[in-house]
Amino acid sequence: MIESVKKILLNYREYIQTNDIVSIDNIDGFNNFVFVNRFGHVQHQGTLNKALKRIIRDANFEALERNPTTNKEDLLPSFSCHTLRHTFTTRLIESGMNIKVIQESLGHSDIQTTLNIYADVTKELKQKEFTKFDDFLAS
Repeated sequence: MIESVKKILLNYREYIQTNDIVSIDNIDGFNNFVFVNRFGHVQHQGTLNKALKRIIRDANFEALERNPTTNKEDLLPSFSCHTLRHTFTTRLIESGMNIKVIQESLGHSDIQTTLNIYADVTKELKQKEFTKFDDFLAS
């Protein structure tokens, strides 16, 4: 876990403890979840996706209110929690992180899942890799 995320999670843990929010669910033998609602139940993906849609809607509305001629390309697109996971995984790969570390972090038992589903190759990554290869050949 990177240090900035660790700090945020520790702050959030302090918040839920201060507000007496306790995880009450037991799922497949796991308990003491971090992301729970005010009643102590694990956050449901659908609820989080609805919250994301509201955030996107409000941010785009505010941008258009400030500048009615804002280009559509400058507005936030619709995305879900799964899209965030997908993007995060792609960024890990682009950073050069070892693919086995990524596989384990995502909880995939088969590396093909990580490579085939999450490892999108962006134009920037392709260019970077071919530039690196070109430099290798030149040396």
